[in-house]
Amino acid sequence: MKTIETLAPIRRVRAAWALSAALSAWFVPLSGHAHNVWLEPDARGAYTVQFGGHEGQLEQFPFDKLKSVHAYDRRGREIGVEVLPAPGGAKVIPQRQPAMLAAAFDNGYFSKTDTGPMVNKPMNENPGATSGVHAVKFHKTLVQWGVVAKRELGQAFEIVALQAETPKAGEPVVLQVLFEGRPIEGIRVSLGENGQVTHSDAKGQVSIRPFAGMNQVLAIRRVAVADNPRTTSTSHEYLFAFPAHP
Repeated sequence: MKTIETLAPIRRVRAAWALSAALSAWFVPLSGHAHNVWLEPDARGAYTVQFGGHEGQLEQFPFDKLKSVHAYDRRGREIGVEVLPAPGGAKVIPQRQPAMLAAAFDNGYFSKTDTGPMVNKPMNENPGATSGVHAVKFHKTLVQWGVVAKRELGQAFEIVALQAETPKAGEPVVLQVLFEGRPIEGIRVSLGENGQVTHSDAKGQVSIRPFAGMNQVLAIRRVAVADNPRTTSTSHEYLFAFPAHP
């Protein structure tokens, strides 16, 4: 096992507001993230879908790129959500306080010529294009640890915790990387974009030592594609966020 070492308005009870506000403080701008999607809580119990993160830069996105958002309680039971267009992206309103949220985002096809910039078009719509990528993003945020942390959601590319208890800073947490529901070896995993990099083992597992507060684990799978007029590669990226005690 590889290890990473790290130094409809809805009324909310005050406790839920306090929890969301605390989580907001944990979600500092994701400096260094390479174009991922994630959910940031606000003080009213809603969540904003964010996209970007590379060198701290956020990007606006068309609402239809967001393919799904789901919310769950601590036992893994699904909670209804309302997903609404918002300036620059989308807002998510759970029916009640969730323990976990998950999202899927299809960023579409990008391509470039030998001398031109990358553009948001498939190769067959970009004359002279010599390379391309189809970029798909997945996300999961644990608001509260519990049985739900171990639940496999069936995302095409997924990170699953192998424990239900809230971890402590500096103590190992074992995660498993799945592709199409099966453990996958050799996936690049890091704690933050600029953290130490490791790769999943034969069981799809990695071990990390989180820091106190909200942690973001990134995983990426890039593969070449043959005989496809739209692209020469596919990219699956994952951002798994979770809190750890001091």
